[in-house]
Amino acid sequence: MKDDKTIDFNKINIKDQKQLGSALPLKQLKLGNFAPWNQLFEVSNSTYILIVLFTLFLSAPLFSGDRAKKINPILLTTRYGRGQLTWAKLASTMTIGISTFILAYALILTVFADYFGFSGWETSVQLNLYWTSPLANIMGFPVPMTISTAFVHIIVLQFVGLLFIASLNFFISSITNSPLTSFAVSTLAFFAPSFLMAMFNKGVINKLLTIFSVSTTDTPALLLKLSRNGSPGFFFDSFSANEICLISLRMLIAVLLIAYTYRLMRRRSL
Repeated sequence: MKDDKTIDFNKINIKDQKQLGSALPLKQLKLGNFAPWNQLFEVSNSTYILIVLFTLFLSAPLFSGDRAKKINPILLTTRYGRGQLTWAKLASTMTIGISTFILAYALILTVFADYFGFSGWETSVQLNLYWTSPLANIMGFPVPMTISTAFVHIIVLQFVGLLFIASLNFFISSITNSPLTSFAVSTLAFFAPSFLMAMFNKGVINKLLTIFSVSTTDTPALLLKLSRNGSPGFFFDSFSANEICLISLRMLIAVLLIAYTYRLMRRRSL
């Protein structure tokens, strides 16, 4: 067996801020127990995909199912078919999706607190070493933020993304004649923007795809994108401004899609 070698810490060459690619002075960053939080991000992102797919599956036959069964003309000529029935379908499906989201995260956080506690919540997001890579170095994130705060931001973006993709599915269901087609097109609309962003990784097309890409799987890349403008970033040179802009655009599109879907179904009943 080889003898253990003594390590002289005085001879260790510690890299400076520039060498590490850190946007903030190293003294401002706090290292803590980031490993459980990294697992929490991974579990939440996987669960979010399942919630979205469940919501899409649930709402796919919302209107296309009635046309597939050829009962749409009957429903739309009933006393409440023109308005209340359409609103009831939209509201009930959206409520189920939101409830599933809340219950899923309540369960995730309960299990996380039981197994790990919330130790490390004050760790700087820049020092989650799992997010340090040549492709997306989280140390370049210029905003002082704890890893727990970053998790809250991701939950908010996921929630808005769920409302956005559900609204898009309502519209798709209103113009297709098969629930399977509605589900397939909506699922494609969920996954496709992320793949297209890999092809168009800069420029205006990338910014537009960011609006429609509701996936948060690549969390460090998303945080970095929202922290800057220019070709690889979003519209503003501020994380808060970009996040508010992204949420506002998605909510605006969601409201317009729901309003147009309702108007379309009303028009068909006349």
